[in-house]
Amino acid sequence: MTRMGDMIQTTPLIKGLKEKYPNSKITLLVTSDFASAVPLIPDVDDSIVIDFKQFKVIENWEDQSWIKIYRYLENSLEVIKSKDYDLLVNLSHSKFSALMVGFLGIKNVVGFHCNGFGDRKTGHPWMQYFGVEVFNRLYNEFNLVEIFSGSGGIDVKGREIEVLRPKSKSLVGKLIPTTDLLIGFQAGSSLEGRRWSTQSFAKLADKLIEKTNAKIVMLGVESESKVAEEIISRIKNKDRISNLTGKTSLSELAEVLQKCEYLVTNDTGTMHLAAALGTKILGLFFAHAHPYETAPFSPGHLIFQAGISCAPCSYGVHCNNIVCVDKVHPEHLFAAIENHMLTQSWILPETINENSEVNVYETIFDINMNFRLRPLVRHRLELDDLIRSCYTLLWRATLEERMEVDSFMINSVCENLVQEYDCSNIEMIDEQLEKKTTILKGISRLAYKGKNLCGEIIKGSSGRKEKFQEMGKYGEGITEIDKDIEIMGLSNPEVKSLTDMFNKRKENVEDNNICSMAIETRKCYIDLISECEKLREILENCLRKLSNLQSCYNSHNSINVAVPGR
Repeated sequence: MTRMGDMIQTTPLIKGLKEKYPNSKITLLVTSDFASAVPLIPDVDDSIVIDFKQFKVIENWEDQSWIKIYRYLENSLEVIKSKDYDLLVNLSHSKFSALMVGFLGIKNVVGFHCNGFGDRKTGHPWMQYFGVEVFNRLYNEFNLVEIFSGSGGIDVKGREIEVLRPKSKSLVGKLIPTTDLLIGFQAGSSLEGRRWSTQSFAKLADKLIEKTNAKIVMLGVESESKVAEEIISRIKNKDRISNLTGKTSLSELAEVLQKCEYLVTNDTGTMHLAAALGTKILGLFFAHAHPYETAPFSPGHLIFQAGISCAPCSYGVHCNNIVCVDKVHPEHLFAAIENHMLTQSWILPETINENSEVNVYETIFDINMNFRLRPLVRHRLELDDLIRSCYTLLWRATLEERMEVDSFMINSVCENLVQEYDCSNIEMIDEQLEKKTTILKGISRLAYKGKNLCGEIIKGSSGRKEKFQEMGKYGEGITEIDKDIEIMGLSNPEVKSLTDMFNKRKENVEDNNICSMAIETRKCYIDLISECEKLREILENCLRKLSNLQSCYNSHNSINVAVPGR
Protein backbone atom coordinates (compact mmCIF):
# COMPACT_ATOMS: atom_id res chain seq x y z
CA MET A 1 0.00 0.00 0.00
CA THR A 2 3.07 2.27 -0.02
CA ARG A 3 5.41 1.85 -3.02
CA MET A 4 5.78 -0.31 -6.11
CA GLY A 5 9.38 -1.06 -5.13
CA ASP A 6 8.17 -2.48 -1.82
CA MET A 7 5.92 -4.90 -3.73
CA ILE A 8 8.89 -6.25 -5.68
CA GLN A 9 10.87 -6.50 -2.45
CA THR A 10 8.21 -8.86 -1.05
CA THR A 11 8.69 -11.44 -3.83
CA PRO A 12 11.19 -13.64 -1.91
CA LEU A 13 8.72 -13.74 1.01
CA ILE A 14 5.78 -14.66 -1.24
CA LYS A 15 7.78 -17.39 -2.97
CA GLY A 16 9.02 -18.70 0.38
CA LEU A 17 5.47 -18.86 1.76
CA LYS A 18 4.36 -20.77 -1.33
CA GLU A 19 7.17 -23.28 -0.80
CA LYS A 20 6.43 -23.54 2.93
CA TYR A 21 2.68 -24.02 2.35
CA PRO A 22 2.41 -25.68 -1.11
CA ASN A 23 -1.40 -25.92 -0.98
CA SER A 24 -1.90 -22.33 0.09
CA LYS A 25 -3.72 -19.63 -1.85
CA ILE A 26 -2.01 -16.24 -1.67
CA THR A 27 -3.96 -13.03 -2.17
CA LEU A 28 -2.22 -9.68 -2.58
CA LEU A 29 -4.06 -6.56 -1.35
CA VAL A 30 -2.99 -3.31 -3.02
CA THR A 31 -4.30 0.20 -3.50
CA SER A 32 -5.37 1.22 -7.00
CA ASP A 33 -2.03 3.03 -7.48
CA PHE A 34 -0.24 -0.33 -7.66
CA ALA A 35 -2.88 -2.58 -9.22
CA SER A 36 -1.02 -2.69 -12.56
CA ALA A 37 2.03 -4.20 -10.81
CA VAL A 38 0.16 -7.27 -9.52
CA PRO A 39 0.60 -9.31 -12.78
CA LEU A 40 4.37 -8.94 -12.36
CA ILE A 41 4.46 -10.61 -8.93
CA PRO A 42 5.06 -14.41 -9.04
CA ASP A 43 3.12 -16.95 -6.92
CA VAL A 44 0.11 -14.66 -6.34
CA ASP A 45 -3.22 -16.47 -6.88
CA ASP A 46 -5.58 -13.54 -6.46
CA SER A 47 -5.62 -9.81 -5.70
CA ILE A 48 -7.82 -7.28 -3.93
CA VAL A 49 -7.71 -3.64 -5.05
CA ILE A 50 -8.75 -0.83 -2.70
CA ASP A 51 -9.71 1.93 -5.13
CA PHE A 52 -9.03 5.36 -3.64
CA LYS A 53 -8.64 6.98 -7.06
CA GLN A 54 -12.42 7.02 -7.50
CA PHE A 55 -12.71 9.74 -4.84
CA LYS A 56 -10.50 12.08 -6.86
CA VAL A 57 -13.26 12.35 -9.47
CA ILE A 58 -15.59 15.08 -8.21
CA GLU A 59 -18.50 13.88 -10.38
CA ASN A 60 -18.50 10.59 -8.42
CA TRP A 61 -18.43 12.37 -5.10
CA GLU A 62 -20.67 15.41 -5.43
CA ASP A 63 -21.29 16.14 -1.75
CA GLN A 64 -17.70 15.20 -0.79
CA SER A 65 -19.06 13.36 2.23
CA TRP A 66 -16.74 11.18 4.30
CA ILE A 67 -19.67 8.80 4.79
CA LYS A 68 -19.26 7.60 1.19
CA ILE A 69 -15.59 6.73 1.82
CA TYR A 70 -16.46 5.02 5.10
CA ARG A 71 -19.18 2.90 3.48
CA TYR A 72 -16.91 1.93 0.60
CA LEU A 73 -14.17 0.84 3.02
CA GLU A 74 -16.58 -0.96 5.33
CA ASN A 75 -18.14 -2.92 2.44
CA SER A 76 -14.72 -3.78 0.98
CA LEU A 77 -13.39 -4.99 4.33
CA GLU A 78 -16.53 -7.00 5.07
CA VAL A 79 -15.99 -8.90 1.79
CA ILE A 80 -12.37 -9.61 2.77
CA LYS A 81 -13.44 -10.66 6.26
CA SER A 82 -15.97 -13.14 4.84
CA LYS A 83 -13.19 -15.06 3.06
CA ASP A 84 -11.82 -16.27 6.41
CA TYR A 85 -8.06 -15.97 5.76
CA ASP A 86 -5.70 -18.04 7.94
CA LEU A 87 -2.75 -15.63 7.86
CA LEU A 88 -2.39 -11.92 7.18
CA VAL A 89 1.02 -10.34 6.53
CA ASN A 90 0.99 -6.54 6.72
CA LEU A 91 4.23 -5.03 5.46
CA SER A 92 2.85 -1.50 5.30
CA HIS A 93 3.59 0.50 8.44
CA SER A 94 0.85 3.10 7.99
CA LYS A 95 -1.71 3.68 10.77
CA PHE A 96 -4.48 3.20 8.23
CA SER A 97 -3.28 -0.31 7.36
CA ALA A 98 -3.13 -1.15 11.09
CA LEU A 99 -6.77 -0.10 11.52
CA MET A 100 -7.76 -2.21 8.51
CA VAL A 101 -6.01 -5.25 9.99
CA GLY A 102 -7.69 -4.66 13.34
CA PHE A 103 -11.11 -4.51 11.65
CA LEU A 104 -10.55 -7.78 9.75
CA GLY A 105 -9.94 -9.70 12.99
CA ILE A 106 -7.77 -12.38 11.39
CA LYS A 107 -6.26 -14.56 14.11
CA ASN A 108 -2.76 -14.96 12.67
CA VAL A 109 -1.23 -11.55 11.90
CA VAL A 110 2.36 -10.68 11.07
CA GLY A 111 3.28 -7.00 10.95
CA PHE A 112 1.80 -3.70 11.99
CA HIS A 113 -1.70 -3.90 13.49
CA CYS A 114 -3.68 -2.67 16.50
CA ASN A 115 -5.83 -4.17 19.22
CA GLY A 116 -9.46 -3.35 20.03
CA PHE A 117 -8.39 -0.25 21.96
CA GLY A 118 -6.37 1.08 19.03
CA ASP A 119 -3.00 0.37 20.71
CA ARG A 120 -0.12 -0.21 18.27
CA LYS A 121 1.10 -3.80 17.93
CA THR A 122 3.90 -5.30 15.87
CA GLY A 123 4.06 -8.97 16.81
CA HIS A 124 6.95 -10.73 15.07
CA PRO A 125 10.53 -9.86 16.20
CA TRP A 126 11.59 -8.92 12.65
CA MET A 127 8.66 -6.49 12.40
CA GLN A 128 9.56 -5.05 15.79
CA TYR A 129 13.04 -4.47 14.38
CA PHE A 130 11.45 -2.87 11.30
CA GLY A 131 9.70 -0.43 13.64
CA VAL A 132 12.94 0.70 15.32
CA GLU A 133 15.34 0.54 12.35
CA VAL A 134 14.05 3.77 10.80
CA PHE A 135 15.22 5.67 13.91
CA ASN A 136 18.61 3.92 13.99
CA ARG A 137 19.57 3.82 10.31
CA LEU A 138 23.28 4.39 10.94
CA TYR A 139 23.54 0.98 12.62
CA ASN A 140 21.43 -1.09 10.21
CA GLU A 141 22.79 -3.40 7.49
CA PHE A 142 19.56 -5.28 6.72
CA ASN A 143 17.79 -4.81 3.42
CA LEU A 144 13.99 -4.52 3.52
CA VAL A 145 13.81 -7.84 1.67
CA GLU A 146 15.52 -9.55 4.62
CA ILE A 147 13.20 -7.84 7.12
CA PHE A 148 10.05 -8.66 5.12
CA SER A 149 11.07 -12.29 4.57
CA GLY A 150 12.21 -12.81 8.15
CA SER A 151 8.87 -11.54 9.46
CA GLY A 152 7.13 -14.34 7.53
CA GLY A 153 9.53 -16.99 8.85
CA ILE A 154 11.26 -17.33 5.47
CA ASP A 155 15.03 -17.84 5.20
CA VAL A 156 16.07 -15.39 2.50
CA LYS A 157 19.68 -16.59 2.12
CA GLY A 158 20.58 -16.81 -1.56
CA ARG A 159 17.14 -15.65 -2.71
CA GLU A 160 16.75 -12.71 -5.09
CA ILE A 161 13.86 -10.45 -5.98
CA GLU A 162 12.08 -11.58 -9.13
CA VAL A 163 9.17 -10.67 -11.37
CA LEU A 164 7.31 -12.43 -14.16
CA ARG A 165 8.82 -11.48 -17.49
CA PRO A 166 6.52 -9.90 -20.07
CA LYS A 167 5.43 -12.43 -22.72
CA SER A 168 3.97 -10.19 -25.41
CA LYS A 169 6.14 -7.91 -27.51
CA SER A 170 4.57 -4.46 -27.47
CA LEU A 171 4.94 -1.72 -30.04
CA VAL A 172 7.19 0.20 -27.61
CA GLY A 173 9.53 -2.78 -27.35
CA LYS A 174 9.72 -3.13 -31.13
CA LEU A 175 10.70 0.52 -31.51
CA ILE A 176 13.79 0.02 -29.33
CA PRO A 177 16.73 -1.26 -31.43
CA THR A 178 18.45 -4.42 -30.21
CA THR A 179 21.75 -3.79 -32.04
CA ASP A 180 22.68 -0.67 -30.05
CA LEU A 181 24.18 -0.52 -26.58
CA LEU A 182 21.03 0.57 -24.77
CA ILE A 183 21.31 2.38 -21.43
CA GLY A 184 18.24 3.43 -19.43
CA PHE A 185 17.98 6.62 -17.38
CA GLN A 186 15.41 6.91 -14.56
CA ALA A 187 15.87 10.54 -13.56
CA GLY A 188 12.77 10.97 -11.41
CA SER A 189 11.94 9.66 -7.96
CA SER A 190 9.09 9.90 -5.44
CA LEU A 191 10.85 12.78 -3.64
CA GLU A 192 12.53 15.55 -5.59
CA GLY A 193 15.42 15.82 -3.11
CA ARG A 194 16.49 12.26 -3.92
CA ARG A 195 17.23 13.10 -7.56
CA TRP A 196 20.62 13.43 -9.20
CA SER A 197 20.82 16.75 -11.04
CA THR A 198 19.63 17.07 -14.64
CA GLN A 199 23.07 18.52 -15.53
CA SER A 200 24.78 15.37 -14.26
CA PHE A 201 22.45 13.07 -16.20
CA ALA A 202 23.02 15.15 -19.36
CA LYS A 203 26.83 15.11 -19.00
CA LEU A 204 26.82 11.36 -18.45
CA ALA A 205 24.57 10.83 -21.49
CA ASP A 206 26.92 12.82 -23.77
CA LYS A 207 29.98 10.91 -22.51
CA LEU A 208 28.28 7.53 -23.07
CA ILE A 209 27.08 8.50 -26.54
CA GLU A 210 30.43 9.97 -27.64
CA LYS A 211 32.71 7.29 -26.14
CA THR A 212 30.62 4.09 -26.44
CA ASN A 213 28.03 5.02 -29.13
CA ALA A 214 25.28 4.13 -26.63
CA LYS A 215 21.64 4.93 -27.16
CA ILE A 216 19.93 6.47 -24.11
CA VAL A 217 16.29 5.76 -23.26
CA MET A 218 14.54 8.02 -20.75
CA LEU A 219 12.13 6.16 -18.45
CA GLY A 220 9.60 7.20 -15.82
CA VAL A 221 5.98 8.14 -15.22
CA GLU A 222 4.08 11.08 -16.70
CA SER A 223 4.82 13.37 -13.72
CA GLU A 224 8.57 12.96 -14.43
CA SER A 225 8.32 14.12 -18.06
CA LYS A 226 9.55 17.64 -17.25
CA VAL A 227 12.71 16.24 -15.67
CA ALA A 228 13.37 14.09 -18.76
CA GLU A 229 12.74 17.02 -21.11
CA GLU A 230 15.15 19.22 -19.15
CA ILE A 231 17.87 16.57 -19.42
CA ILE A 232 17.29 16.17 -23.16
CA SER A 233 17.48 19.95 -23.65
CA ARG A 234 20.99 19.87 -22.13
CA ILE A 235 22.25 16.93 -24.22
CA LYS A 236 24.27 17.68 -27.36
CA ASN A 237 23.58 14.34 -29.10
CA LYS A 238 19.78 14.45 -29.12
CA ASP A 239 19.50 11.99 -32.02
CA ARG A 240 20.70 9.21 -29.68
CA ILE A 241 17.88 9.77 -27.14
CA SER A 242 14.49 8.03 -26.90
CA ASN A 243 12.07 9.61 -24.45
CA LEU A 244 9.56 7.03 -23.14
CA THR A 245 8.72 8.97 -19.97
CA GLY A 246 5.00 8.57 -19.29
CA LYS A 247 4.53 6.50 -22.45
CA THR A 248 4.83 2.93 -21.13
CA SER A 249 2.67 0.62 -19.08
CA LEU A 250 4.45 -1.43 -16.42
CA SER A 251 4.65 -4.48 -18.68
CA GLU A 252 6.06 -2.30 -21.48
CA LEU A 253 8.54 -0.76 -19.04
CA ALA A 254 9.66 -4.27 -18.07
CA GLU A 255 10.09 -5.13 -21.74
CA VAL A 256 12.30 -2.07 -22.33
CA LEU A 257 14.36 -2.74 -19.19
CA GLN A 258 15.11 -6.25 -20.44
CA LYS A 259 16.72 -4.70 -23.51
CA CYS A 260 18.84 -2.27 -21.47
CA GLU A 261 22.41 -3.27 -20.72
CA TYR A 262 22.58 -0.79 -17.82
CA LEU A 263 20.13 1.37 -15.88
CA VAL A 264 21.28 4.60 -14.23
CA THR A 265 18.65 5.40 -11.64
CA ASN A 266 17.74 7.11 -8.42
CA ASP A 267 16.26 4.91 -5.66
CA THR A 268 12.99 4.02 -7.42
CA GLY A 269 10.56 1.20 -8.16
CA THR A 270 12.06 1.07 -11.68
CA MET A 271 15.40 0.18 -10.08
CA HIS A 272 13.90 -2.86 -8.31
CA LEU A 273 12.05 -3.92 -11.45
CA ALA A 274 15.27 -3.74 -13.48
CA ALA A 275 17.19 -5.75 -10.85
CA ALA A 276 14.50 -8.44 -10.90
CA LEU A 277 14.87 -8.62 -14.70
CA GLY A 278 18.67 -8.95 -14.59
CA THR A 279 19.62 -5.48 -15.90
CA LYS A 280 22.85 -4.10 -14.40
CA ILE A 281 22.14 -1.10 -12.18
CA LEU A 282 24.08 1.99 -11.20
CA GLY A 283 22.00 3.22 -8.27
CA LEU A 284 22.13 6.79 -6.96
CA PHE A 285 21.17 7.21 -3.30
CA PHE A 286 20.68 10.76 -2.02
CA ALA A 287 18.88 12.56 0.83
CA HIS A 288 16.71 10.03 2.75
CA ALA A 289 17.52 7.11 0.42
CA HIS A 290 19.73 4.58 2.22
CA PRO A 291 21.43 1.78 0.25
CA TYR A 292 21.53 -0.64 3.19
CA GLU A 293 17.72 -0.55 3.32
CA THR A 294 16.67 -0.43 -0.31
CA ALA A 295 19.59 -1.42 -2.57
CA PRO A 296 18.48 -3.82 -5.36
CA PHE A 297 18.37 -7.27 -3.74
CA SER A 298 20.46 -9.22 -6.24
CA PRO A 299 24.23 -9.44 -6.78
CA GLY A 300 26.33 -7.48 -9.26
CA HIS A 301 24.94 -3.93 -9.01
CA LEU A 302 26.80 -0.71 -8.20
CA ILE A 303 25.56 1.82 -5.64
CA PHE A 304 26.74 5.43 -5.19
CA GLN A 305 26.13 7.48 -2.04
CA ALA A 306 27.66 10.70 -0.74
CA GLY A 307 30.28 9.93 1.90
CA ILE A 308 29.32 12.77 4.23
CA SER A 309 28.32 12.64 7.88
CA CYS A 310 24.68 13.64 7.35
CA ALA A 311 23.97 10.99 4.70
CA PRO A 312 21.39 9.57 4.71
CA CYS A 313 19.00 12.19 6.09
CA SER A 314 16.83 11.03 8.95
CA TYR A 315 13.17 10.55 8.10
CA GLY A 316 11.15 13.68 8.77
CA VAL A 317 14.14 15.95 8.11
CA HIS A 318 13.76 18.53 5.35
CA CYS A 319 17.17 19.57 4.00
CA ASN A 320 17.48 23.09 2.55
CA ASN A 321 20.90 22.40 1.04
CA ILE A 322 21.07 18.93 -0.54
CA VAL A 323 24.83 18.90 -1.16
CA CYS A 324 24.99 15.10 -1.37
CA VAL A 325 23.82 15.12 -5.02
CA ASP A 326 26.95 17.04 -6.02
CA LYS A 327 29.39 14.54 -4.51
CA VAL A 328 28.74 11.90 -7.19
CA HIS A 329 30.09 13.03 -10.59
CA PRO A 330 29.15 11.91 -14.13
CA GLU A 331 32.81 10.92 -14.63
CA HIS A 332 32.49 8.41 -11.78
CA LEU A 333 29.60 6.58 -13.43
CA PHE A 334 31.04 6.74 -16.94
CA ALA A 335 34.36 5.19 -15.82
CA ALA A 336 32.51 2.44 -13.94
CA ILE A 337 30.36 1.58 -17.00
CA GLU A 338 33.33 1.72 -19.39
CA ASN A 339 35.39 -0.58 -17.14
CA HIS A 340 32.45 -2.97 -16.73
CA MET A 341 31.99 -3.20 -20.50
CA LEU A 342 35.64 -4.24 -20.84
CA THR A 343 36.02 -6.54 -17.82
CA GLN A 344 32.45 -7.47 -16.73
CA SER A 345 33.41 -6.35 -13.22
CA TRP A 346 33.05 -3.07 -11.34
CA ILE A 347 36.40 -1.24 -11.27
CA LEU A 348 36.47 2.31 -9.94
CA PRO A 349 38.53 5.11 -11.50
CA GLU A 350 41.55 6.46 -9.61
CA THR A 351 39.65 9.69 -9.01
CA ILE A 352 37.56 7.83 -6.44
CA ASN A 353 39.74 7.08 -3.43
CA GLU A 354 39.78 7.23 0.35
CA ASN A 355 39.85 11.05 0.20
CA SER A 356 36.73 11.27 -1.96
CA GLU A 357 33.44 12.25 -0.35
CA VAL A 358 31.66 9.32 -1.95
CA ASN A 359 30.79 5.76 -0.93
CA VAL A 360 30.54 3.10 -3.60
CA TYR A 361 29.18 -0.39 -2.93
CA GLU A 362 28.73 -3.56 -4.94
CA THR A 363 25.76 -5.79 -4.07
CA ILE A 364 26.90 -9.35 -3.32
CA PHE A 365 25.95 -12.55 -1.54
CA ASP A 366 28.66 -13.35 1.02
CA ILE A 367 30.18 -16.71 1.96
CA ASN A 368 27.11 -17.45 4.12
CA MET A 369 24.76 -16.47 1.24
CA ASN A 370 23.63 -13.38 3.13
CA PHE A 371 23.01 -10.25 1.04
CA ARG A 372 25.64 -7.59 1.62
CA LEU A 373 26.95 -4.27 0.33
CA ARG A 374 30.69 -4.56 -0.32
CA PRO A 375 32.47 -1.18 -0.05
CA LEU A 376 34.74 -0.50 -3.04
CA VAL A 377 36.32 2.63 -1.54
CA ARG A 378 38.72 1.80 1.30
CA HIS A 379 37.81 4.47 3.85
CA ARG A 380 39.22 4.52 7.37
CA LEU A 381 37.33 2.28 9.78
CA GLU A 382 35.28 4.29 12.28
CA LEU A 383 33.69 3.11 15.50
CA ASP A 384 30.25 3.37 13.90
CA ASP A 385 31.32 0.94 11.15
CA LEU A 386 32.41 -1.61 13.73
CA ILE A 387 29.24 -1.18 15.82
CA ARG A 388 27.03 -1.52 12.72
CA SER A 389 28.74 -4.79 11.76
CA CYS A 390 28.43 -6.11 15.32
CA TYR A 391 24.73 -5.21 15.45
CA THR A 392 24.24 -7.30 12.30
CA LEU A 393 25.72 -10.33 14.09
CA LEU A 394 23.62 -9.65 17.20
CA TRP A 395 20.31 -9.23 15.38
CA ARG A 396 20.84 -12.23 13.12
CA ALA A 397 21.26 -14.35 16.24
CA THR A 398 18.45 -12.68 18.24
CA LEU A 399 15.78 -12.31 15.56
CA GLU A 400 16.41 -15.80 14.19
CA GLU A 401 16.29 -17.11 17.79
CA ARG A 402 19.77 -18.59 17.79
CA MET A 403 21.45 -18.66 21.16
CA GLU A 404 25.01 -17.64 20.35
CA VAL A 405 27.10 -15.84 17.73
CA ASP A 406 29.72 -18.39 16.69
CA SER A 407 33.39 -17.56 16.08
CA PHE A 408 33.08 -18.36 12.36
CA MET A 409 30.63 -15.49 11.87
CA ILE A 410 32.82 -13.10 13.87
CA ASN A 411 35.90 -14.14 11.87
CA SER A 412 34.05 -13.61 8.56
CA VAL A 413 32.94 -10.10 9.54
CA CYS A 414 36.40 -9.11 10.77
CA GLU A 415 38.12 -10.41 7.64
CA ASN A 416 35.73 -8.34 5.53
CA LEU A 417 36.40 -5.23 7.62
CA VAL A 418 40.18 -5.57 7.31
CA GLN A 419 39.98 -6.07 3.54
CA GLU A 420 37.46 -3.30 2.91
CA TYR A 421 38.53 -0.61 5.43
CA ASP A 422 41.75 1.01 6.57
CA CYS A 423 42.01 -0.41 10.10
CA SER A 424 45.26 1.32 11.06
CA ASN A 425 43.44 3.33 13.77
CA ILE A 426 42.28 0.23 15.65
CA GLU A 427 43.91 1.39 18.92
CA MET A 428 41.90 4.62 18.87
CA ILE A 429 38.70 2.63 18.32
CA ASP A 430 39.67 0.43 21.29
CA GLU A 431 39.78 3.52 23.52
CA GLN A 432 36.43 4.79 22.22
CA LEU A 433 34.84 1.39 22.75
CA GLU A 434 35.63 1.36 26.47
CA LYS A 435 33.13 4.21 27.02
CA LYS A 436 30.44 2.39 25.02
CA THR A 437 30.84 -0.86 26.94
CA THR A 438 30.42 1.13 30.19
CA ILE A 439 27.06 2.40 28.87
CA LEU A 440 25.99 -1.15 27.99
CA LYS A 441 26.82 -2.25 31.52
CA GLY A 442 24.75 0.66 32.88
CA ILE A 443 21.71 -0.37 30.85
CA SER A 444 22.13 -3.96 32.03
CA ARG A 445 22.15 -2.81 35.66
CA LEU A 446 18.89 -0.89 35.14
CA ALA A 447 17.34 -3.89 33.40
CA TYR A 448 18.33 -6.16 36.31
CA LYS A 449 16.51 -3.78 38.70
CA GLY A 450 13.43 -3.85 36.47
CA LYS A 451 13.57 -7.64 36.28
CA ASN A 452 13.74 -7.88 40.09
CA LEU A 453 10.80 -5.50 40.56
CA CYS A 454 8.75 -7.62 38.15
CA GLY A 455 9.67 -10.62 40.31
CA GLU A 456 8.33 -8.83 43.38
CA ILE A 457 5.04 -8.08 41.60
CA ILE A 458 4.72 -11.74 40.55
CA LYS A 459 5.25 -12.83 44.17
CA GLY A 460 2.82 -10.25 45.54
CA SER A 461 0.06 -11.06 43.06
CA SER A 462 0.29 -14.82 43.40
CA GLY A 463 -0.29 -14.88 47.17
CA ARG A 464 -3.62 -15.19 48.90
CA LYS A 465 -3.69 -11.52 49.74
CA GLU A 466 -2.52 -9.17 47.04
CA LYS A 467 -0.37 -6.35 48.44
CA PHE A 468 -1.75 -3.55 46.28
CA GLN A 469 0.14 -0.72 47.95
CA GLU A 470 3.53 -2.44 47.66
CA MET A 471 2.87 -3.49 44.08
CA GLY A 472 1.93 0.12 43.26
CA LYS A 473 5.37 1.21 44.48
CA TYR A 474 7.01 -1.53 42.40
CA GLY A 475 5.07 -0.27 39.36
CA GLU A 476 6.26 3.29 39.97
CA GLY A 477 9.82 1.94 40.27
CA ILE A 478 9.49 0.19 36.91
CA THR A 479 8.24 3.43 35.31
CA GLU A 480 11.31 5.30 36.60
CA ILE A 481 13.67 2.55 35.41
CA ASP A 482 12.11 2.60 31.94
CA LYS A 483 12.55 6.38 31.76
CA ASP A 484 16.24 6.02 32.70
CA ILE A 485 16.71 3.30 30.06
CA GLU A 486 15.08 5.51 27.42
CA ILE A 487 17.25 8.50 28.40
CA MET A 488 20.41 6.38 28.08
CA GLY A 489 19.33 5.37 24.59
CA LEU A 490 18.50 8.93 23.54
CA SER A 491 21.80 10.32 24.84
CA ASN A 492 23.90 7.47 23.38
CA PRO A 493 22.88 6.72 19.75
CA GLU A 494 25.12 3.64 19.65
CA VAL A 495 22.84 1.78 22.09
CA LYS A 496 19.50 3.28 21.04
CA SER A 497 18.69 0.26 18.84
CA LEU A 498 18.69 -1.88 22.00
CA THR A 499 16.56 0.47 24.10
CA ASP A 500 14.12 1.03 21.21
CA MET A 501 13.68 -2.74 20.75
CA PHE A 502 13.03 -3.01 24.49
CA ASN A 503 10.28 -0.37 24.21
CA LYS A 504 8.84 -2.03 21.11
CA ARG A 505 8.57 -5.38 22.91
CA LYS A 506 6.86 -3.71 25.87
CA GLU A 507 4.25 -2.25 23.50
CA ASN A 508 3.18 -5.81 22.75
CA VAL A 509 2.68 -6.79 26.41
CA GLU A 510 -1.06 -7.06 26.82
CA ASP A 511 -3.08 -8.79 29.54
CA ASN A 512 -5.72 -7.98 32.13
CA ASN A 513 -3.94 -10.07 34.74
CA ILE A 514 -1.23 -8.21 36.68
CA CYS A 515 0.81 -11.36 37.27
CA SER A 516 0.81 -12.29 33.56
CA MET A 517 1.80 -8.75 32.62
CA ALA A 518 4.67 -8.83 35.11
CA ILE A 519 5.89 -12.15 33.68
CA GLU A 520 5.86 -10.77 30.11
CA THR A 521 7.52 -7.52 31.21
CA ARG A 522 10.24 -9.47 33.00
CA LYS A 523 10.96 -11.29 29.72
CA CYS A 524 11.51 -7.89 28.09
CA TYR A 525 14.11 -7.00 30.72
CA ILE A 526 15.78 -10.41 30.37
CA ASP A 527 16.02 -9.92 26.58
CA LEU A 528 17.54 -6.45 27.07
CA ILE A 529 20.13 -7.79 29.52
CA SER A 530 21.00 -10.63 27.14
CA GLU A 531 21.36 -8.30 24.13
CA CYS A 532 23.53 -5.80 26.04
CA GLU A 533 25.85 -8.57 27.19
CA LYS A 534 25.95 -10.22 23.75
CA LEU A 535 26.70 -6.94 21.97
CA ARG A 536 29.48 -6.15 24.44
CA GLU A 537 30.96 -9.62 23.95
CA ILE A 538 30.71 -9.38 20.14
CA LEU A 539 32.36 -5.94 20.12
CA GLU A 540 35.23 -7.10 22.31
CA ASN A 541 35.78 -10.30 20.28
CA CYS A 542 35.68 -8.37 17.00
CA LEU A 543 38.12 -5.77 18.26
CA ARG A 544 40.53 -8.49 19.43
CA LYS A 545 40.25 -10.31 16.09
CA LEU A 546 40.69 -7.08 14.11
CA SER A 547 43.84 -6.21 16.04
CA ASN A 548 45.33 -9.61 15.19
CA LEU A 549 44.29 -9.44 11.54
CA GLN A 550 45.55 -5.86 11.18
CA SER A 551 49.00 -6.80 12.48
CA CYS A 552 49.12 -9.73 10.01
CA TYR A 553 47.89 -7.47 7.21
CA ASN A 554 50.59 -4.87 7.94
CA SER A 555 53.38 -7.46 8.05
CA HIS A 556 52.39 -8.70 4.57
CA ASN A 557 51.63 -5.29 3.08
CA SER A 558 53.76 -4.55 0.01
CA ILE A 559 54.72 -1.14 1.43
CA ASN A 560 56.93 -2.99 3.95
CA VAL A 561 58.74 -4.99 1.23
CA ALA A 562 61.97 -3.66 -0.30
CA VAL A 563 61.52 -3.60 -4.07
CA PRO A 564 64.61 -2.94 -6.26
CA GLY A 565 64.37 0.34 -8.16
CA ARG A 566 61.69 1.85 -5.90
